[in-house]
Amino acid sequence: METLFESAVFWGYDYELKAKSGLNQIAAQFSGVPPIHEHSGDLLLSTGALQITGDEDLLISLSDIDQLFLGFDEIYHRNFVKNFGAFCQPLRITSSNGITESTIYLIAGYSGSSCTPTQTLFNLLQNLLS
Repeated sequence: METLFESAVFWGYDYELKAKSGLNQIAAQFSGVPPIHEHSGDLLLSTGALQITGDEDLLISLSDIDQLFLGFDEIYHRNFVKNFGAFCQPLRITSSNGITESTIYLIAGYSGSSCTPTQTLFNLLQNLLS
């Protein structure tokens, strides 16, 4: 499979991010503090799958992706990111493999205040899935 995109990534499952406290949300507004996340690693997008390696490994077949959403919602709030998300939005990916359904939120290529690679990843995934 051809590699289409590579980046460092911060990510977490929906149920992990629901448990983040107000203290975590306040801390995310300080310089040098990355967006709220549970896991970090390296992301690789190929023509067939999205793979994350790091403190927890994850492999999502592109054929298992049910929904993509770029932005904030009731689980991943604006105050999870520095500057209340003015320059960075999370990518939500909902997938199911026929047995289980999962939802992850990720921020790719965070550079201190912005995460332009997340938008690039979203665009690539939309093109691959259409």
